[in-house]
Amino acid sequence: MHRKKWIALVIVLLVFLAGITVEGVAGTYAALRDHPAISWEENVVSGSGNNKIVQLFVSGVISGTQNATGAPSMTEVISEQLRRVEEDASVKALVLRIDSPGGEVVATDEIHSRLLRLKQVRHIPIVISMGSTAASGGYYLATSGDAIFANPNTLTGSLGVIFNLVNYNEAANKLGIHQYAIKSGRFKDIGSPSRPLTDPERQIFQTLVNESYNKFVDVIVNGRNLSRQRVLEIADGRVYSGEQAKRLALIDQFGDLEDATHHALSLSGVENAMVVRYADQLSLSKLLFSMKQHWSNPDPLGIARVLERDSSPRLLYQFMP
Repeated sequence: MHRKKWIALVIVLLVFLAGITVEGVAGTYAALRDHPAISWEENVVSGSGNNKIVQLFVSGVISGTQNATGAPSMTEVISEQLRRVEEDASVKALVLRIDSPGGEVVATDEIHSRLLRLKQVRHIPIVISMGSTAASGGYYLATSGDAIFANPNTLTGSLGVIFNLVNYNEAANKLGIHQYAIKSGRFKDIGSPSRPLTDPERQIFQTLVNESYNKFVDVIVNGRNLSRQRVLEIADGRVYSGEQAKRLALIDQFGDLEDATHHALSLSGVENAMVVRYADQLSLSKLLFSMKQHWSNPDPLGIARVLERDSSPRLLYQFMP
C-alpha cells in the first residue's frame, strides 16, 4: 500500500511538471517545435528508397484559434508540418488531402501562403486530393496545387466570403433589456447585437467582405490560370459537385488519394519514393499533455466555443448551409 501511494505521488508530480512545461512552451511559435502536441514520427505508407512523398491532411474547420486547453491551432500544426517538409531535402513532392468546409479567412490565407512558400523555396510539386468536402477555404488551399484530384461526388465550390452577425434587439426589447454604449466614435460599437444594424455600418462590413472576396478571386485566377471574368461568373457562393467542378476547370482529374500520390510521383522527377505521413509520436510528454488537456478542460461540452462563435464575428471562407 505504501508503494502505491508513492507511485500515485510521482504521477501527480509528473503531471504538475508537465503542466508547467506546457504553459512555458505555448508562448512562442518557435517553442512549438518542442510542444508535446506537435510530436510526430514518420510512418511509411508504401514505397521504398531514400526519396519521400509526404501526405499531409487538412481536416475540419480551418482555424487559427487554440482550444481551451492550449493545444496548438490547425494553422500552427499545418505550418509546422510544412516547415518540416521544407527542411527535409529528401522530400520530392507533397500531397495535400483536404476534407474541409473552409474556415477563418486569416487562418486559411496563412496556410495558403505557407504552401506557396514551400513551392518557391523547394520547387517541389504539390498535388491536391479532395475528400468528401473541399469547399470555400478548403478550395482556397487547393489552388496552391499543381494538380487537383477529386471524387465526382466531392462537395466543393462555395467560392466566397461570409460574415455573420447575431442580433437580439427585438427579443431584448420584449424582455425589457437595454444596453447603453458609451463610445468614442459613432462606429465604436459597430455590429452591436442589441440594436439594429445601420446602413453605413452594413456598408463598412460589406467593404471588408468585398476585399476578402477579391483576394479569393485573385487566388483562383492565379492558381487555376482562369480569366478574372470567368472566376467572377462561377464564384457566386454556390456549391459544386466534383462533376460540375471538372467541367468548370476548378479541378483537373477524378481520383482518390492514391491516384493523387501516383501523380505526385510522376511530377517529382524520381522513379521511386517512400510515401510517408506524420503520425503522433507516443511519448511520456505526449501522454502527460493529453492528460492535462482532459483534466484541465474548462469547457468539456463545448458550450463556450458555441457562445464565442456567436459573439465574435469574423470573416470566413466557409461553406455554411
